[in-house]
Amino acid sequence: MKLRGQLNLLLIVTALVPFVTTSLFTYQVNQAAKGQTNAYMESLITAKSINKTINHHSMEYESSPSELVHKALQQSKMDVQLALYSKDRTLLYQSEGKGTFPRHLRPAEMLSNLYELQSQESWYVYKEPIYLNDQIIGYSELRFDQNKIEEEAAEIYTLTVLFFILISGVTLFIVHHWFNRNMIKPFGWMHKEMQEVALGKRDVKVDARRGKNEVGQLLDDFALMTSQIRETEIMRQSQEENKRKLIASISHDLKTPLTSIRAYAEGMQIHSEKRDDYAKVILSKSAYMQRLLEDLLVYSQLQATSFHLTTKRVDAEELAELLFDGYKEQWQEFNMTVSIQIDPVELNADVDRLIQVVDNLVMNAVRYSPSGGEIKLMATNRSDLIPAYVEERKKGYVYFFVIDEGKGIPSGAQNKIFESFYQVEQARSQDNGNGVGLGLAICRELILKHEGEIHVYSNPPNGSSFYFLLPSVNEALEGGEV
Repeated sequence: MKLRGQLNLLLIVTALVPFVTTSLFTYQVNQAAKGQTNAYMESLITAKSINKTINHHSMEYESSPSELVHKALQQSKMDVQLALYSKDRTLLYQSEGKGTFPRHLRPAEMLSNLYELQSQESWYVYKEPIYLNDQIIGYSELRFDQNKIEEEAAEIYTLTVLFFILISGVTLFIVHHWFNRNMIKPFGWMHKEMQEVALGKRDVKVDARRGKNEVGQLLDDFALMTSQIRETEIMRQSQEENKRKLIASISHDLKTPLTSIRAYAEGMQIHSEKRDDYAKVILSKSAYMQRLLEDLLVYSQLQATSFHLTTKRVDAEELAELLFDGYKEQWQEFNMTVSIQIDPVELNADVDRLIQVVDNLVMNAVRYSPSGGEIKLMATNRSDLIPAYVEERKKGYVYFFVIDEGKGIPSGAQNKIFESFYQVEQARSQDNGNGVGLGLAICRELILKHEGEIHVYSNPPNGSSFYFLLPSVNEALEGGEV
């Protein structure tokens, strides 16, 4: 449940507590009032009945007041006391009970509120004259005990207060528990983690008991933020490490050919007969430096956020022909074969960048293949033509292969070969122009920006196969597409 919904529910429950308590109290008070009314009416009826009996036997009033009292009360089932007073308001006789009647009443005390049931302290009091031959011969006073009603009223108040305290305590407990679970603990945890993050902690795991509300989402976002900070720091450290490697590589790979160029240039001044040989060396070193600087330029462009491809829709077969064009003539010392079998399909591609990828892969194949060895260039989207070592064959992709017969790549190096500045042969050889290990990293970045994939398969010493695949933008017109 959302936090707002929980708060609304909590507010409703909190508002219901006094309402329920008041309703219960009102109900109990009404019940008590109803009972009191019933007791009042019953007392009044009983008082009338008793005084009727007294007046009926008024002849016994002076001779035997105790017998008269006994006769008057014997039919009453209520807790009542009866006192008989003389005409001059002197107490003649009272029945047994808790209360004691006054020995003598003043006129105002006796004559006020005759024939009315009055509530006095813990009694209902009823007074009425006693007649004999239409003459007042005395007075009667009845007292009905109200202690039971008062006890019931006190019990009602006590139970109501206890119920209110109980419900209030339960409500406060629920509110405290809810705030503690959904507010205090999560924000306390976040406060602690924020302090630790400020001190360098980056591995934050959210408490599994956080709940699925806005606070839980906030904790998830906080954990996600710290993980992104960690990834950013790892990326920054990686970039700094790459920069250090780049500086070291540039320093090493430029210093050596520059030293050679200077030495051979000085030698040309001294040994004029060797100028042609020295010029060839200088040109070779200059070409190596040019390739190195071009790789560095492309790599720096790929790392920039402003870099983007200039893609256009091209026919896959025509693209493959363009990518593989000219290598047979350029590398005649190798047995270069080209195979293109693509069912009609189109690709979105930056042609110039893909030419750069294929050129890098072919240069690697040439560099590590023996003279006279076979280098195969193949492009297809037919699953029956894809080599068996390609385990996952994706539908809707065109595959491009560069296969050589070199010495192969060790299995431990195959997962790292596309990393920046990584070289299988750590010892650089300026003679064969190995470079700084950016060629395959550039290939990977360019293929990833085409939303494709690049892989290598090698089984030393039986050569290597570099291949990349690009997604098509429409369905094949014939069956058999991967």
